[in-house]
Amino acid sequence: MSSTTRDNEGDHDMPPLAQSNSSFGHGDVFLLLSLPQNFIVGHDDMAITTSESLLGFRDIPAGTHFLWVQQPGATSRNGYWYVTQEQNGRVHVKQWDQYNEVLSSLPNQAEEQHQAESLEFIYSKLKPYDMRGGIKRRPARASQPMPFSIAGRNEPSFITDPAKMWQQLTHAISEPFLTRITGLKLVDAWLVDSADCAAGESYRAQYKSVQSSEFNFLFAQDFKDLELLDSDPTRWDVVEDTTDRVLALLRSTDFSFDPYEIIAELQFTFLTGTHLGNHACMEQWWDLVLKIIVRAYRLALSHPVLTIELIRTLHAQLIYTEENVESTSEEEQEKGRSEHTIGPCPDRPIYQFNLQNRRRLRTALAKYARKLEEVLNGLGDAVTIEQSTARAIFGDLESWLFTRGWDLGSKNAKVEETKRRDEIGEDDDDDDEMPVVVDLDEHGREVGLVSFND
Repeated sequence: MSSTTRDNEGDHDMPPLAQSNSSFGHGDVFLLLSLPQNFIVGHDDMAITTSESLLGFRDIPAGTHFLWVQQPGATSRNGYWYVTQEQNGRVHVKQWDQYNEVLSSLPNQAEEQHQAESLEFIYSKLKPYDMRGGIKRRPARASQPMPFSIAGRNEPSFITDPAKMWQQLTHAISEPFLTRITGLKLVDAWLVDSADCAAGESYRAQYKSVQSSEFNFLFAQDFKDLELLDSDPTRWDVVEDTTDRVLALLRSTDFSFDPYEIIAELQFTFLTGTHLGNHACMEQWWDLVLKIIVRAYRLALSHPVLTIELIRTLHAQLIYTEENVESTSEEEQEKGRSEHTIGPCPDRPIYQFNLQNRRRLRTALAKYARKLEEVLNGLGDAVTIEQSTARAIFGDLESWLFTRGWDLGSKNAKVEETKRRDEIGEDDDDDDEMPVVVDLDEHGREVGLVSFND
């Protein structure tokens, strides 16, 4: 399998739908050409295994969308982030490159135009965006970003509404953001791959079939500083609160920084990491959550709305992981959630990435709950509606975690968790290096190992 560079074509407009044809529905169309049978195809929060060659999707509403594919038996995936608008439905066209095993753009605009003009012959064969059937989806994202302000508290309706869930997971991801984080310019869809890496870590992508730009993540230097400072116990009181690091980024004079960039990166890394198994995105997501977001205790004082959006997005991500993402184990998929499981299911990909992080997340959230309360109580009667809303939004997350067995308000949460694990005999899923007993042969070697000397 040879290497190829990602095309930076796409500086042309996507062909429009034939609006005069009343048989066409509303929204965009995404055509998939030459896609073989038995592929796994994911589109936003749905995934299907094709029994016959999939031609594409229709009636795609305005919003930010993510389409990816996986070959039968393969472990890697690749796909496209793209953004649709309310007006003038467009035709997106990608074709399967069997040689390089990647979805790729067509050679030129003329070919794309030809495919758009032929749409009427295959439109009825395209999969509707809402593959659930009876549930009518709402737009996944408004044509303009959600206003960075609030008018009181909204209940987390994304818990029961799939469309609102996808909106909460993606609403901050815009075309300028996708250009910045991927480095891909003059394109109408942003290609990502399981093996994409962070800037400066191209050695991790040496086995990729497609050479791509490296992810330009935020807080890269901060994470290096924090790793060094956190290793020094004498500095913990100084570096524990990361609010100043967030504020420094927000006040950056190098470029006009949009607070939505932080939310967008939290969303992008979560979904790309979860659905593609991308190591760099999973690592960045955990770093954002554990080292920045739930350690920015004072952020609610100066930027309460940003705090609200970060907490609400994290809440949605944890629910999405629990309800929409399959276990990494086929056995666990069949059994479902055990009544003895304490906290969110540990067999999900985001937790399996680093078995210690799930425990660290609980500890960090419990501490954040106490610190946020201390900070806001310190304001007395001066607390604003937005700050009170931030407290309530975190309370929603805390309540959901409580239903999963995590009591963030317990002073002895870790003791209770250990005691219950001992009582039910549950394995410690955070300890991946527990000693095991093995059988040895007459030469002192472990039985069952492959020998190249025999």
